[in-house]
Amino acid sequence: MNKIFYTFTIILLLSCENHETFDSIIKSNDIEKIKLKRKTIVASQQDLNSKIELLDSVIEELNENPQLPIVQVVNVTPSKFDHYIQVQGSVKSEELINIFPEFSGIIKNIYVKSGDKVKKDQPLIKIDDGGLKEQLSQLEIKFELTKTTFERQKRLWEQKIGSEIQFLETKSMFETQKQAIKQLKKQIEKTLIQAPFSGTIDNVIAKLGEVVYPGKSNLMMLLNMDNLYVESNVPEKYISSISSGNKVLIEFPLIEQSLTTTIRQSGNYIHPTNRTFKIEMGIESNDINLNPNLNAKVKINDYSNANALMINQNLISIDSENKEYVYKIYSKNNKNYVSKTNISTGKNDGIYVEILSGISPGDQIVSEGIRKLADNVRVKIIN
Repeated sequence: MNKIFYTFTIILLLSCENHETFDSIIKSNDIEKIKLKRKTIVASQQDLNSKIELLDSVIEELNENPQLPIVQVVNVTPSKFDHYIQVQGSVKSEELINIFPEFSGIIKNIYVKSGDKVKKDQPLIKIDDGGLKEQLSQLEIKFELTKTTFERQKRLWEQKIGSEIQFLETKSMFETQKQAIKQLKKQIEKTLIQAPFSGTIDNVIAKLGEVVYPGKSNLMMLLNMDNLYVESNVPEKYISSISSGNKVLIEFPLIEQSLTTTIRQSGNYIHPTNRTFKIEMGIESNDINLNPNLNAKVKINDYSNANALMINQNLISIDSENKEYVYKIYSKNNKNYVSKTNISTGKNDGIYVEILSGISPGDQIVSEGIRKLADNVRVKIIN
């Protein structure tokens, strides 16, 4: 029933019953009389409103076919909830280097091509030594003569024959030539470029006959595809909730593949420019063909609850005081009513949110028909 209509009707009736008296009080300009009359009408109005509410309640109880708001409900049941933080990442290799020469010269031979798998110390490129081997041969001949002279001079000196100066001069020449041979051999070794570790050759830039220089000429790339990992930069606000051992789901959109792993290393250094810290995830799966620098979506499990109470975010309303609430079903005299129940929420997955307080397992929450409801209204459930 419309309470405003009833109230207006009662006031109208009261004024009609004693119209002259009411008018005379108004015309009297006696403020005390006017206040008293108002107080009398307000008291009558309040009494009538209370009676109207009682009548409405009785009518609702006795009405066999009331016009009730129709709602649908969902049952609240505990379920496992894993919350993830999503960041971008990329595939890295622990062994990935560009090969540069340590000797200047002309490329004489290239023993590999892109895609070849090589073992550690396997020859990759030969650089012309520019006559170093001939120099070594001549130096080794001279050295043999110097060595013979030194050994003879040493025996004589041990027998106290000859001068000390002769012995020292011979010894100095012997040591100098020995060291020169050693250094020349090292130079010749640098003309043969070998694989520093086992891996796969990629991006061969070197060409036969090309002149190369140490530290300047990039010859090729060598990488080990067996030691890949994913690296990500994580915002600093998550540093307290992320640590080594956290479960991680890694997705590779370009190849439509994914894998599950854990954080093997979580950095402590926060970069001052982008306010992030690094994490690394090892890749143990051999079933996925990955490449260094491949982009990845990294989802880090920062929170889990085996018995979380989860409901759809759309079922939650916010009142004028910015408090979250839901409508919870309760029964009275075998009839269903709704209770406006304040709740507190936790983390969400974008669709469902965890309820920390306000509801319990087994509760029924209104899922459809929320807009027509108010606290303690009787409803009809049509699930």
